[in-house]
Amino acid sequence: MLYAITDIETTGSHASGNSIIEIGVVLHDGEKVIREFETLLDPGTRLPHFITSLTGITDDMLEPAPTFDQVADELEEIFENAVFVAHNVNFDYSFIKAEFNAIGRNFQMPRVCTLRLARKAFPGAPSYGLNNLCNWVGVVNETAHRALSDAKAAAEIFEKSLALLDEDVVRKMIGRASGDVFLPPNLDKKEFADLPEKAGVYYLLNDKGKPIYIGKAKNLKKRVKQHFTTNTDSKRNQAFMKEIYHISFELTGTELIALLLEDAEIRKHWPAYNSAQKRKTPRVNVVRYFDQQGYDRLAIQESNKIIAAHKTFPSHYTARNWLMYISKEFDIDMRLLGLTMFDIHRELPTPEIHNRVMDTALSELQSREPSFILQGEGRSEDEFSAIMVKNGQLKGYAFLPLDECSVEDIETSINVLPSTEVNASLIAMITEEHHGYIKITGLENSMSAE
Repeated sequence: MLYAITDIETTGSHASGNSIIEIGVVLHDGEKVIREFETLLDPGTRLPHFITSLTGITDDMLEPAPTFDQVADELEEIFENAVFVAHNVNFDYSFIKAEFNAIGRNFQMPRVCTLRLARKAFPGAPSYGLNNLCNWVGVVNETAHRALSDAKAAAEIFEKSLALLDEDVVRKMIGRASGDVFLPPNLDKKEFADLPEKAGVYYLLNDKGKPIYIGKAKNLKKRVKQHFTTNTDSKRNQAFMKEIYHISFELTGTELIALLLEDAEIRKHWPAYNSAQKRKTPRVNVVRYFDQQGYDRLAIQESNKIIAAHKTFPSHYTARNWLMYISKEFDIDMRLLGLTMFDIHRELPTPEIHNRVMDTALSELQSREPSFILQGEGRSEDEFSAIMVKNGQLKGYAFLPLDECSVEDIETSINVLPSTEVNASLIAMITEEHHGYIKITGLENSMSAE
C-alpha cells in the first residue's frame, strides 16, 4: 500500500475563500520513502502578514511560483492508488479537494490522520500537535511550518506508529475515513466517485436496475458513504452491500424537495431495504358523503390506507375540533358532521337547505386556505426551484430558468406529488417555516382552485 504523506501551507485556516501557497508530499510504501515532491504555489492574492511571519514565505517568493492547475497533473500522478496521510488530515485534504474542484476535477482518496494514529501508538503524550509530538518521540523537524519539512516529520511519526500498531488498526482508520474502501463488491468505484455533494434523492440499485433502497440527502456523496462505513459487520448490512450494483440520483436543489420526492419514490417502488414508509400509520381523515336521505355529511374515519378524504388531520382530537368549528361558524347540525352526541333534540333542516349551507361552508373554508409558492435554490446556478401549495394542498414542485418565474410557468412545469401523510404533515410546517426560501404569497387570484 502506498501512502502520500502530505503537508500544506495556506493563506488562511479554512478552504472556503483561502488557497494553498506550498505543498509537500512524501510518498511512502509502508517501509521507506520512495519519492518526495514540493512546490510553492501562487494563490493569486497577497499574503496576510501573520502567514509570512509563521512560514517565512513572502509575496516575492510566490511571484514566480506555478498555480495549482499547473501542478495538478503531477499531483494526480503522485496521489494515484495511494492513501492520503496528513497530521490533522481533514485540514489538508479539504484544501486540496477544493483546489481540484476549482479546476473542474474530482478528488477522492482514502485517508489516514497521523494525529489520530499517534494517539493510539503513543498514549499519554502531553500534546499531539506536530511539533510537540516530534519532540516527544524524538523526530527532528528542521524547518517547522514549511510543507516538505512538516511532511517528512509526519512521515517519521507514521513509520514509528506503524511499528507499534497492527496493520488492521490502520486499515480500519482508512475505512472509517473513506467510503470507497468499503464500497460494495459489485459497485463500480466511478459511480460512487461521481456522486455530487448536493441535495437530492439517491437510488441504490440491484443487478436488474431495481431500487433496493431510496434515500434523500443534503449532501448525496456524504450520505451514501455512510451506508458503506456504518455497521459494516452486521449480517443485514453485508447482505445489503452484496445486492448493490449501481447508484443513480436525482438532484433536487433543496433538502425539502428531496424529502418530498423521497417519500413519493419509496411509495412508488417499495424498495426492499426501506422500512419507515412501509409502517402502516393510521390516518385521521374527514370524509364527505351523501346519506340515504340525501344529506351532504362529514364524518371522521381512521384508516391505514390512503383514501379520498376531504381533509386529513394528525389526530382525532384536531379533526373533531375542526368539525365543531364548522358547526359553530356556519350553524350546521353536529349530527350531520358525525358528532352524533349533540343536537339530539333539534329538528334537522331539509336536505336541500342543509346541502346549500354545507356547500357554502366548505367552499368558504377552502378559499381561506393559503395559496403560495416557495421559491428556492435550483439544481444549478441558472435555475430556481418552486414548491406550490394551492388552497392548503401541496401540489408539487418545479425547476425553471431564472427568467421564467410566472405562476403560469410554474403550473405548466409542476411535478405533481401524490397525497401522503408525510407531505400532508409538511403543509403546516412550510406554511410557517420556509428557511432558505422566498415565500410568494397573495396568489389566490392567479392560482385557479381545483
